[in-house]
Amino acid sequence: MNTLIAGGAGFIGLNLAEAILRRGEHVAIYDPGAVPGAAQRTFDELPGSWCHIQESVIDSEALASTLTEQRIEQVFYGAAVTSGPERERDTPESVLSVNLVGLATVARLAAKTDIRRLINLSSGSAYGLPDEDESDWPPTLREEHTRERPVSLYALSKFATEIATRRIAALTGLDALSVRLSSIFGPWERDTGFRDTLSAPLQASVAAQCGEPVILERHESRDWTYSRDVADALLALMSHQNPKYDLYNITAGRTWGTIDWCKQLAQYFPNFSYRLAEADDTPTIDLYSTTDRPPLDPGRLRDDLGYTLPYHIDSMFADFRQWLSANPDFWVR
Repeated sequence: MNTLIAGGAGFIGLNLAEAILRRGEHVAIYDPGAVPGAAQRTFDELPGSWCHIQESVIDSEALASTLTEQRIEQVFYGAAVTSGPERERDTPESVLSVNLVGLATVARLAAKTDIRRLINLSSGSAYGLPDEDESDWPPTLREEHTRERPVSLYALSKFATEIATRRIAALTGLDALSVRLSSIFGPWERDTGFRDTLSAPLQASVAAQCGEPVILERHESRDWTYSRDVADALLALMSHQNPKYDLYNITAGRTWGTIDWCKQLAQYFPNFSYRLAEADDTPTIDLYSTTDRPPLDPGRLRDDLGYTLPYHIDSMFADFRQWLSANPDFWVR
């Protein structure tokens, strides 16, 4: 099976590429950015084959050539500008161009070739956040019966990709669906220049490795989901014969906070210190919000595919520790 990952040099893309290569298959990493040297070394040791096409997702000619020359059979659209407020204020077109126009371009071309399925990687941010006076927000966010409230351009663009994917599939017959990813962290996350909102567990991990203390504004509670588990779930969905739906949540479904991750880090880095902020402290970890959305509901993926993502933080950290030991210089500042 030959797979193209649009945005394959990004955080989720690298995890997907690694999982595909472990299966002994071919993956085309389609991304104008560089594949980190550590990832290249890891990929070269795996049984599959890979190539890197450094082109833009809005370059129709380069995309069409790649789909044909690489004999692509399935596509993951993971190209994204994970924007913060400054980028959305200064260059909003850069966000919409990659996140929405790029998806439409890839889907249009995929419909004209022999692609068996396209999966669009959307985001749990498409659900948005409840209003302060809203009392009927559900305890978990389901794909149906939840009113979307996207606020940021990133969230709005992701919600729009779901609608665009559905519409293009209806018009062309393309087998395409979308997934909403929960709060993701894990191996291969880094600042690519297009990722303004690095996960809190990553920020804490870098601080621990650099011998810096962590001060947390609060004990947040989010459905943190491990990136390698996300990749495995996406591949399970890609190979599922007859999905009942065109939208699925991808989440571990359990909540915990960055302070829980810090407890794990302290076992590996004995001199690492962490605490909640006191009155005069400046937090060192950016949580990007003062409230937490409810966790995504994993029921649709579980009921349709019989697939459940792991959720134990101990097993996540055990794998993460092995990855960090193998790549100690990945986050060198």
